[in-house]
Amino acid sequence: MAAQETDQPLPQQDRFALAAEASQDGFWEWHLPSGTAWFSPRWQQISGFLTLELSADPDHWLTRVHPEDKPLLMADLRAVRAGKALRLRREHRLRHANGIYRWVLVRAIARHGEDGEVVRIAGSLTDTTDRRMTDPLTSLPNRLFFLDHLEQRMEEGRSRGDWNFAVVSLALDRFSMINEKLGYAGGDALLIHAAERLRQAIPAPSLPARLGGAGFLVCLEEISSREEAVGRVQQIHRQLHQTFAWRRERITPGHVFGIAKADAAYAHPEELMRDAESALVQARTSGPSADPVRIVCYSTGMRERALDQLRLEADLERAIAAGELILLYQPEIDLVTGRIIGFEALVRWQHPQRGMIPPSEFIPLAEETGLILPLGDCVLTEACRQLVTWREQASATGRNQENQKTRGQSGCDIDLRVSVNLSARQFSSLGLVERIEQILRQTSLAAGDLRLEVTETSLMSDADTALRTMRDLQNLGVGLHMDDFGVGYSSLHHLHRFPFDTLKIDRSFIGRIAEEKGGAEIVRTILDLARSLRMKVVAEGIETAHQAEQLRTMGCPFGQGYYFARPMTAATVSEMLVPAS
Repeated sequence: MAAQETDQPLPQQDRFALAAEASQDGFWEWHLPSGTAWFSPRWQQISGFLTLELSADPDHWLTRVHPEDKPLLMADLRAVRAGKALRLRREHRLRHANGIYRWVLVRAIARHGEDGEVVRIAGSLTDTTDRRMTDPLTSLPNRLFFLDHLEQRMEEGRSRGDWNFAVVSLALDRFSMINEKLGYAGGDALLIHAAERLRQAIPAPSLPARLGGAGFLVCLEEISSREEAVGRVQQIHRQLHQTFAWRRERITPGHVFGIAKADAAYAHPEELMRDAESALVQARTSGPSADPVRIVCYSTGMRERALDQLRLEADLERAIAAGELILLYQPEIDLVTGRIIGFEALVRWQHPQRGMIPPSEFIPLAEETGLILPLGDCVLTEACRQLVTWREQASATGRNQENQKTRGQSGCDIDLRVSVNLSARQFSSLGLVERIEQILRQTSLAAGDLRLEVTETSLMSDADTALRTMRDLQNLGVGLHMDDFGVGYSSLHHLHRFPFDTLKIDRSFIGRIAEEKGGAEIVRTILDLARSLRMKVVAEGIETAHQAEQLRTMGCPFGQGYYFARPMTAATVSEMLVPAS
C-alpha cells in the first residue's frame, strides 16, 4: 500500500530522503576501520550494478575508474584520509556494468573519530555524461562523444571486418564573416539552425556531432567507397543549403566538406578524424569562396599540405604583426597624355624562408582565417601614408614634377590618387566606413584621393548591406572602382545597382583585343556603356604598344599594365616623382 502524503511537516530523516531522491545523485559511505562501503540505489543505477553484484571492498570499485583519471582521484582520497583535506571533488570516468565508461562527479566529506583520525568518508555521485558528451549550444553529441563512438565503431570494424563507413568533417563557409555581420546571437542561432538541419539530414545509425566553432563531424554509415561518400555528402548539402533569416538579414551559407573513408589501416579514431580535417583544409582552398559547396576526399600527401597550410597561417599572422608585408605600386596612365594619374597598391609577402609568396596563396588564406581584416587595414594605412609622403617630398623640392620618362609614358605630377583593393571579407566587415574615415584622418589624406577597388564577388553574399556600405563610402568622398569588370555572372546588373564611378576592364578582354572574333568589339561596347553612364574606365593588363594604341583610338581614357611599368617599390616611385637635382 502506497505511503499517504500529509500536510504535516516531514520528519528530518524523510526530508533528507526526499531531497536525495530529487537530486538524482547517488550516495555512498566508506567506513575506514572495517574497510566496508555502502552504496545507495541511485548509485547502483549510475554504475549499472545490482545490490547482489556489489562488493563492500572500496578498492574493488577504484579499479573501475578510468586509468587516466585514477591517479588524481587516488591522490585526493589519500589527502582526505591523511586529514590534509576535509573535502573531495573530482570529475572522472567510471566503467559502467556494460563496459562503457561514463563521466561522474564525486563529492565527499571526511568525519573524524575521537582520536582525530578519519573514520568515515561519505559523499555523492552525479552522472555528468550528458553534460560532458553533449554540445550545450546545439544539443548534438560533442567531440568527446564522437571520439568514443568512433572508437567503438572501429573495434567493430576490426572484429567483423566491416569498414563500410566514413568520417566527414564539415564547416559553414566564411562563418566568421557571417558572425561579424549577424552578431554573436545571430551566429549562435545559425549554428543551432544548421545543427537541426544536419540532424534531419543524417538518420541513424550515422551520427552527427559538433566539433566546435562552425565545425561539425559525421560518422557516415553504409559507405563502401569514396565515390559513394561524395554522393551522400552532396545529398546532405542539398538539405543543408537553405536560407537562414535573422531579424532583417537573410543568409545562405556555403559549406565545405572533408571526407576520410575508413579502412583497416587506421589504428586510432584520432587518425581518421585528422585525415577528414586535412581534407577539409584542402576543400577550403580548392575553389572560389563563392561556391556553395566544396567537397574533398582525403588522399596521400594531403595531411602534409594541411600542416603546411597551418604553418603558413601562423607565419602570416606573425608577418602582419611584424610589418613584414610590403606594398608595390603600379602606375595608372592617362592614355592620351601618357602621364601618371595614380597608383594601385599591391601587397606582397617576402617570406624569410619560402621567398616571395604570391597573393593568390596568402590572400585566400587571410580571408578564411580573418587575418584579412588587420592585413587590409595595414595596406590601407600604408598606401594612404605613402601618397602623402610622395606629395611632401615633391613639395620639398620646390617644384612640380617635370616629365620622368618610362616606357610609353611622358611623366607624372603630384596630383595623384591611390587605389586599394578590398576583399569580400573586408567589404562586409562591421565598421569598415568608420575605419577608413579614421585612417584618412590619421594619414591626413583627403577622401577624394583614395580609390577602393571592389570585385563582384564582394557584392554577391549580401547585396543590401553592400549597397549601404557603398553609399556611405560615396558620401565620404571615396572613389569606387568595379574591379575585373566583365568576368562575373551579372556585371551589368551590379553596374546598374551599385554606385561605382569607374570600371576596370578585366585583363582577359584586353589580351583578346587583337583577335578577329569580336575581341575589340567587346571592349568598345564596354567603353560605350561607361560613357552613357558617365563613368570612367581603366583598362587592365596592357602589355603591348598595339594594345595601348587600340585602346587610345577607341577612346579608353586610362590604362595600366606591364607595357607602361611593372609594380614598383615606394622608393622607386619616389625617385621617379622627385628626381635628384
